[in-house]
Amino acid sequence: MKRIIAPVLFFLLLISGIAAEKALAGLSDYFVSSEWLAANQKAVTMVDVRVAPLYFLGHVDGALNIDKQEFLSTRGGVKSLIPTAREFETLMDRFGITPDTTVVAYAEDDNPYAARFVWTLRYHGHEKAYVLDGGYEKWAAEKRDVAYLPTKVVASSGYRCQASRDIRAEAGDLLTRLENPSVVIWDTRRAAEYQGHEVRADRGGHIPGAVHFHWEDLLTEGDGVKVLKSEDEIRTLLSSYGLTPDRQVVAHCQTGIRSSYATLVLLGLGYPQAQNYDGSWIEWANNRSFPIEEARIAAAK
Repeated sequence: MKRIIAPVLFFLLLISGIAAEKALAGLSDYFVSSEWLAANQKAVTMVDVRVAPLYFLGHVDGALNIDKQEFLSTRGGVKSLIPTAREFETLMDRFGITPDTTVVAYAEDDNPYAARFVWTLRYHGHEKAYVLDGGYEKWAAEKRDVAYLPTKVVASSGYRCQASRDIRAEAGDLLTRLENPSVVIWDTRRAAEYQGHEVRADRGGHIPGAVHFHWEDLLTEGDGVKVLKSEDEIRTLLSSYGLTPDRQVVAHCQTGIRSSYATLVLLGLGYPQAQNYDGSWIEWANNRSFPIEEARIAAAK
């Protein structure tokens, strides 16, 4: 009897341990609250990715200001791509960020560039990187420490990107997956962009088969500040669009910025195959050899 009970007990303990580990995973693995930041402010490096004039009108005390153009790269005529490892290492050294630095990035509450910066860090193997939920608006509304003078930058050297994570898709990847039922392309743009009425590239429309779900529908507003909806609300929303964890979800927008936010949400919810297509619509639509679907109003939600 003892020989039977012991393996069963071990199995139950193992299962409970796995369940507990999964329970710990969540949006907090990629997003932090203003309360958390206030409690850990001295132990992290804060990065403000808003435009410089806004930074000088007030920023989280101690935050560095890194302009968005610093972490966007142009290659092959396609703008806003992820920087190469060499480019990113140079940027991190210039701002004194080391591989061991815990980074919290923020912008305005509905500005996804902070998410793009964090997605870039994560792609290059820097796991201790988070987005401040609610951004500067929430921090300021709560009357937390604000500064006006720029934070002193102390450069470092020797930053090395780790092995890149599989959270980025390229155009060739999407071309081979268009008719794969286990893959879903998530178009995070506005409905007018998806439908082809708002044209911001050589062609308007959307990638064939792409599901439209505006990224801002992940947010809710409270006390005049936009923050993430609850995990349960977001899971329900994603499932209603067929964006489920058992499928490979590839998000895109115009230049891979808004879709960076969407990708971090997917990763935080445990989607194992979530990717961001940073070339996005600006690359896809400008390449006449890539197929598109034009205005199809009924398909947009």
